Amino acid sequence: MKRYISKNQTRKLLRFAVCTLLPLAGGWAAASCSDWDDHYDASKQVLDTQQHTLWENIEQNSNLSQFASLLKKTGYDKVLQSSQTFTVWAPTNDSFDYTALNAESESRLLKEFVMNHMARNNYPVSGPTDQRVFMLNEKMMRFNGSDGYQIQDIPVQTANIACGNGTLHTLTGKIPFLPNIYESLNSEQFAIDSISDYFHSYDSRKFDEQNSVAGPILNGEQTYLDSIFYEHNDLFMRNRAYIDREDSNYTMLIPTNEAWEKARQTISKFYNYLPTFEFAENTAAGANGKITTVSLKDANGLRDSMVNVMLMSDLFYNNNILDNGKLNDLQEGQTLRCDSLMSTLGTKIFAGDAALLFENAKRVDKSNGAVWVTDSLRLRPWASWNPEIVQEAESSTMLAGYFNTSAEPVINNVRNNQNPAVEGHVSNGRYLQAPSGLSDNPEVDFYLPSVRSTTYSIYAVIVPANITNVNATPLPHRLAATIGYADEKGKMTEQAQSNPTNGSIYFINDPTRIDTLYLGDFTFPMAFYGTGSYYPYIRLRSRVTNSLSSQYDRTLRIDCLILRPKELDTFLREHPGYKYGND
Repeated sequence: MKRYISKNQTRKLLRFAVCTLLPLAGGWAAASCSDWDDHYDASKQVLDTQQHTLWENIEQNSNLSQFASLLKKTGYDKVLQSSQTFTVWAPTNDSFDYTALNAESESRLLKEFVMNHMARNNYPVSGPTDQRVFMLNEKMMRFNGSDGYQIQDIPVQTANIACGNGTLHTLTGKIPFLPNIYESLNSEQFAIDSISDYFHSYDSRKFDEQNSVAGPILNGEQTYLDSIFYEHNDLFMRNRAYIDREDSNYTMLIPTNEAWEKARQTISKFYNYLPTFEFAENTAAGANGKITTVSLKDANGLRDSMVNVMLMSDLFYNNNILDNGKLNDLQEGQTLRCDSLMSTLGTKIFAGDAALLFENAKRVDKSNGAVWVTDSLRLRPWASWNPEIVQEAESSTMLAGYFNTSAEPVINNVRNNQNPAVEGHVSNGRYLQAPSGLSDNPEVDFYLPSVRSTTYSIYAVIVPANITNVNATPLPHRLAATIGYADEKGKMTEQAQSNPTNGSIYFINDPTRIDTLYLGDFTFPMAFYGTGSYYPYIRLRSRVTNSLSSQYDRTLRIDCLILRPKELDTFLREHPGYKYGND
């Protein structure tokens, strides 16, 4: 929903005439769009008020002088004299803090008070009613009652004062202004300057040509009698969280300044960029490889930007989807009980981790959901900032090279025809097969996208020969693994992985099942995520001599490669059954 700001707000509101003209004693006056006879007696008192506009009736009511003064200050005395139809809920004198409101800026007074008490069209009441009313500031209010009426629990003192251009109700107090989540990103109640300043740095005003009133063309350019702009923020779309919309329902985690800085320090270590580094366009070993030097325009700026993007990425939750609906009822001090939460960017956070997010946080209700202000972002790093990377071997775009094969690698599909005797499953139902000849030892290189500057536990998921052929005799693979990466100085380097169990360079899988083969740990000095199409790579080599050919399978069958952040790998070993990612 766009929130409009007119160059001339009064002129914008005046230019619509939505009601018909009815004959009245002494002339014609704008009438409402409703059938007044359903709500009013045709008494002289009603007819008198109908001969006057909303503004005239408010101005003439001595018990509304404070409200009238604030209307005049914002220019809405003129708006309420127009032919457009409004309903006004006017708080009586001394039922609100007039002095404090009068000291507010005109823009804030207009949005949080004046427009908070007015709606377009007629809202007279009779008998039991329960209506949802959108006010001029787009806030939705509940207008209900039977013997007596109230709006947002504020009692109506006098209802149904019929005016020439709408309806007037007087109130015993002012309607509370409940900001939406976007409007709450300020430092008035909590020390959240850091996230507020960052978010509002993306604020902009965009010209709305369709709703602007065109004027004459001067010097070949279109001019406008009334230029309409609307507020916009790129982060709404980037995070898929439209927290400015009143018809939405979101939960947002808001870190305090302390939590923001603590999170930035944590995230920064995963996004270490080098101003210049080398990239292997051709992964052939040794001098045959083609190495390109890459220069980043602003490595420090990229890091700062990436840290902020990651920090913001999983703070938003749409309460209308999946188990997120349980956030509507969650209160401070309670433990969230759900299967999982899904952030607006699609991150799935399972029960235990989801409950941690709201621990010791303070809930504040908003007009389009709620915010939880927290002194510590309790997101698991691997759930958001440093995720596990799964690279499917059959992805042609990530195939960096292959060597010593008797034929090109092929993609095999095992959907619906996997040998039931083989334990495990092939992700996406497909795997890459690099065939071998009588004495060929195939080698296949895979680019590794989205790598951060951190330590990973590296796994290769190996498929046995009898995955679909029940008559095949599965033999283990004998592999060697090499990582190609940019070192601390940006130089392209290769490092052979050592088997952590015996120190050799060979890794042997279990051929009786689809085996997730641990290839050891590796630390990448720099982050490649965010640099464009530049990646490190991993080379898997079959290492079977002729004397061993009866014991091992030379043909490589690779399902996928897994780069699991070391801290997640350790956590999984300590917490069997832990659910994360898209489990």
